[in-house]
Amino acid sequence: MPLIIGAKSTAAEAYTVDNSCLFNSDDSSQLQVTNGTATDNQKWTCSFWIKVGRGAVGVAGCLMAAKSGSPYFYLYIDDVYRINFYGNDKDGSNDVAYVTNRLFRDPSAWYHIVAAMDSTLATAGDRFRIYVNGVEETSFSTETDPTQNKIYPMNYTGFEINVGIDNNGNGPYDGYMAEVCLIDGQQLTPSSFGEFDSSSPTIWKPKDVSGLTFGNNGFYLDFEDSADLGADASGNSNDLTATNLAAIDQGIDSPTNNFCVMNPIVGTRSGFTWSYGNTKLVTGNNDGSGSTMGISKGKWYYEILIDDLGNFYGGWQDLSSIEADFAEFVPVGAIAMNNSPDLYYNGSGTAQSTGFDPVSSFTTGDYIGLAFDHDNLSLWWSTNGQWYTSDNATASTLTRAQVSANTNGFDCTTASTMSSSSVVAPFMGCSTSATTNSFNFGNGRFGGTALTGTTYTDDNGQGIFKYEPPDGFRALCTKNLAEYG
Repeated sequence: MPLIIGAKSTAAEAYTVDNSCLFNSDDSSQLQVTNGTATDNQKWTCSFWIKVGRGAVGVAGCLMAAKSGSPYFYLYIDDVYRINFYGNDKDGSNDVAYVTNRLFRDPSAWYHIVAAMDSTLATAGDRFRIYVNGVEETSFSTETDPTQNKIYPMNYTGFEINVGIDNNGNGPYDGYMAEVCLIDGQQLTPSSFGEFDSSSPTIWKPKDVSGLTFGNNGFYLDFEDSADLGADASGNSNDLTATNLAAIDQGIDSPTNNFCVMNPIVGTRSGFTWSYGNTKLVTGNNDGSGSTMGISKGKWYYEILIDDLGNFYGGWQDLSSIEADFAEFVPVGAIAMNNSPDLYYNGSGTAQSTGFDPVSSFTTGDYIGLAFDHDNLSLWWSTNGQWYTSDNATASTLTRAQVSANTNGFDCTTASTMSSSSVVAPFMGCSTSATTNSFNFGNGRFGGTALTGTTYTDDNGQGIFKYEPPDGFRALCTKNLAEYG
């Protein structure tokens, strides 16, 4: 599924999703409600937009579950990133199970998943259906159809519904969710929740669900109230109780404006761990990690919070050499600042220090800004809002206005493989001592650390930053990439 809805297209002017909720598996984040009297126990539909994290690689993540005693139902992403649907009827006597052959492990993409039940149907294969991005899944490694007229209890009276974890506290989901719906009494198709249209015929995108009939136990989570992330927007007042979720877990990363995160499937990842929707990274030694979005033009900005300094390297990477040398803490084609701070580039084996020393050193708790101008192939760094550059010999202190005016940027063409045709992306590396860092590409958070005090957007109104980006420098998100990247 294409990731970018054109910024000036009809699609961009259609329905937008402003918020999501981040479930961090280490926190066992969850939402829960107990069903009342069902509209129809045999028919229901659940719908999610999800962006999977990889903070719990090899561990299943539950999207929605229902249970009362031994009967149960689970819809989850399993430990190898297949969609699993498993459970039994309300009497615990008739099992149902589906496991997709297809894997869903792209940390850069938003997926739309619909699961829909009608056990009254005569054809066994029609009773339960799974759709991804508007298309029905038909290839399963396991397929046990529901028994006709049995009650499979996603909306059964008195059963507990959990979002983000199962009812035994197992399988905490890791990643983002948006537009979460439970429909009581109907088996719906994806067209109730999303659409293709003439302006974007290959892009499946959300549409307004507020006019749907949700049924007695139905709910709609739009995550628009940061103080009450379980608030039901369906009109039913079936509010879910939040556990281990707070205002910081409300996100602006959404299926209509997808933000860059760190990429757990690019890099050697020896001893690496990711958390908080891939915005926090603990490294191993002599390794590097990429991110999920590259740019081929324009001006871009992101921030790093140093949680635990170690031997830190952060910067920008020419993706033409991404397969060659990501085992190095400064890969071929990359330019990075380290904690000395010194400027390194083009592989740790031949790393070169410029003697750049604008501050005595970076330290734990510092915020590092990295601005890259692809049009002029120049870059700059800031420490806690103070901008610096290097001319390969002496240090310079700059104002934000000077960076905006393209003053004294470091010339990437003399120090790396970067050229006007390069696709360039953020990266980080680590040499001899592990480091922990949190990344804000405009997502509005640094891992588990909330932004406090005054915050800033870019001058296109996108993103939420700790410090003000230089004029013309953008957040790494699909609304900006469609127009500027």
